[in-house]
Amino acid sequence: MSHKLEGMKRALVVVMALVASVLTAVPAHAAPCGWDDKTGWVARENAKPGAKQWDQGAPVRTSADFSRRVKVKRIEGWFGATSAQCGQNVALHLVGTQKNSDTTISIYRMGYYDGARARLVAVEKISGRLWKFEPNENTPPGQYLFRLDASHRKTSFVPLIIRNGKSRSAITFISSVLTWQAYNQWGGASLYKGPDAKRESKALSVTFNRPYDGDGAGQFRYMELPALSLAERAGYEINYITDIDLDSDPTTLRNTKSIVVGGHSEYWTARMRGAIDASVNTGINLVSLGGNTSYNKVTYDPKTRTMSEVIMWRDLSIKKSESLLLGSRFFASGVKSDYIVRSAVQWPFNSLKKGQKIAGVVGRDVGAPAVAGKSVGVEVLASSAPVGVKKLAAIATYYTRESGAGILNINTSGWVCAIDNKCPGGHVFAMKTRKQIAGVTGAIFEGLTRGPLGKWRPATIDIPAQL
Repeated sequence: MSHKLEGMKRALVVVMALVASVLTAVPAHAAPCGWDDKTGWVARENAKPGAKQWDQGAPVRTSADFSRRVKVKRIEGWFGATSAQCGQNVALHLVGTQKNSDTTISIYRMGYYDGARARLVAVEKISGRLWKFEPNENTPPGQYLFRLDASHRKTSFVPLIIRNGKSRSAITFISSVLTWQAYNQWGGASLYKGPDAKRESKALSVTFNRPYDGDGAGQFRYMELPALSLAERAGYEINYITDIDLDSDPTTLRNTKSIVVGGHSEYWTARMRGAIDASVNTGINLVSLGGNTSYNKVTYDPKTRTMSEVIMWRDLSIKKSESLLLGSRFFASGVKSDYIVRSAVQWPFNSLKKGQKIAGVVGRDVGAPAVAGKSVGVEVLASSAPVGVKKLAAIATYYTRESGAGILNINTSGWVCAIDNKCPGGHVFAMKTRKQIAGVTGAIFEGLTRGPLGKWRPATIDIPAQL
């Protein structure tokens, strides 16, 4: 690789960073916003009127969307932080604004809302490229999308989590913004490809000081929202955080019973991995609703808001394969197959029958227990026919620890996105498959509210440990 190319990459990162946000989140200084935090607050929140038109004219567009190479005028933005608490303010930086033209910002809390999936909280009209937002009594904790509209511009979204640092919710959902950013092609380069769509020109580091490509929402709308909508429909109280929040404060998990990551949580920092390792050792459950989870170790610099230094957790210099935590690990990409239910007597596949097919759900990224190296013993919940170059079966795994924690790994990135039939790679799903996945996912969330899974659902080991 030439010094000239390396210099171009570094320049790209600097240019895309522009000027680091001067109005990033500041320490909380105010009392709680008066949010309803009594038992049942999520059900009461979702009983409010939804906004069915929240995504009108803004279809789901997946990450690393190279259609952006076609020049289309858009109004876009990025926040100076990935989450905010009551008493904090965070700056929204706009890109693609016009002189003498306003931008309309529609603030939506995402959930169920009688199937609408979103509630309109507020609408702001601003001029200029910078706007400060601060959570208030009208913006309860949750996953938010800020919709941007401007004349003669394509619409886009900007994601932000509003969180309650004092929440004692049974479930903590970690939004995988590190993974979204790794694949983000906005400005030309991601950690995978450069402006010429080739891996040889990929960036060595990427910044959060830029919009997400696709529809602007990162991978939230297809890798997380379908599952979270099910949970909020059932009224389960969830503490929403990002993986950057966990990296900055590993104690964030101290008041939860269960941890959930969505359909694509590939990049974890050392502090994040350490916090989750420590949590399961104390009896806190862990569920991955996707594939390729915790495959790459990455370094995040909060001062520059950049991520870099990518290396596999299983690399011989680290020797902390994801299978030591999750019971299984990534082995193939770009595949498509079916899951066959193997364990239907007990949670969470007990809504289905043994031998029943979940058609097409295996793909694109899939995993299984390690065939070589160290791994814990696991129960096989579902498995596929042999797939990929290695001709291995993808396997959804489950095991329990002495602490009582249960660890479930679905091991396919096609799981969450299949609920809405909006998966990358053109995968489509029959309604039967979508209902099967939604039923099992609903059962998973319900089980996680009960505390340590091992106390009432011990694993039956099918594949012994290799330690």
